[in-house]
Amino acid sequence: MEVISLILAIIFIFLSGLHLYWALFGLKDPASVLPADTDGSLKMRPGKLGTILVALFLAFFASIYLNKVLNFFHFDGLQYISTGIGILFLLRSIGDFKYVGFFKSIKGTRFSTMDQRYYAPLALVVSLLILALELWG
Repeated sequence: MEVISLILAIIFIFLSGLHLYWALFGLKDPASVLPADTDGSLKMRPGKLGTILVALFLAFFASIYLNKVLNFFHFDGLQYISTGIGILFLLRSIGDFKYVGFFKSIKGTRFSTMDQRYYAPLALVVSLLILALELWG
């Protein structure tokens, strides 16, 4: 189960670094990473602070799974926090039924293509890894 914890930590460290990079240097192609309508208008425009907050949350998630290997802090509720993270990513993979997730209705945009191929499957894999970790770990 330590391998699953390390895989999750690496995923979250990478995603945290990516969000930090975007906050510092901006997005090169926002239409690929932000939900957009069929006319190309972005549905959200997170600022630097919002993007940094997402990066910090992802770094916190990484620390939860690194802790399962390194045991640098002890807290009885870590299993519940981990399960909550898994539920969060499962909900992300299901989506909002309009712009994100497997069941989105707005299709044909660059974001929807990237979401269908990469973002939603990654969220589902992360949630399944967390489920496996918490059920059998």
